[in-house]
Amino acid sequence: MTKNIPAAAPSKTRMEALRSITETWRGIKQHMHVRMSEHARERSATSLSQCATLHLISTRTSVTVKMIALFLGITSPAATQIVRELETQDMLKKEPNPHDSRSMFLRPTTAGKRWLSRTEKVFDQEFEKLLTPLTDAELIEYARLTKKLTTRS
Repeated sequence: MTKNIPAAAPSKTRMEALRSITETWRGIKQHMHVRMSEHARERSATSLSQCATLHLISTRTSVTVKMIALFLGITSPAATQIVRELETQDMLKKEPNPHDSRSMFLRPTTAGKRWLSRTEKVFDQEFEKLLTPLTDAELIEYARLTKKLTTRS
């Protein structure tokens, strides 16, 4: 008969580090959210959800409204509204889904790609400002660690 041995609880130091990282990531997310919202208002009132939608359809193929809803963590009707707004602004177009006549694939228009390119530049500039305190060596280490987090199974 084998005993179930409980996993060791994380050390107090590790828990403190995890809390600190969580707090820092939330702060970075909040800062970027505020800055990108300001940028969106300055550039024609496109919302962050619309920006995230344009980014998604620009980086993946076969994106549907349902996928947008899942990606943004919103309802399908809310995603439909975002898509309608982007379509009205000539930022995206719909194409028939050859595998499902009930859904459409979403593609960015030339105007949508241009707007997204400008937005990505602002995002990059803001993120670069956040990382300014890091030395070159620290920045390389940060890049290595974040890549490790995002590529693990």
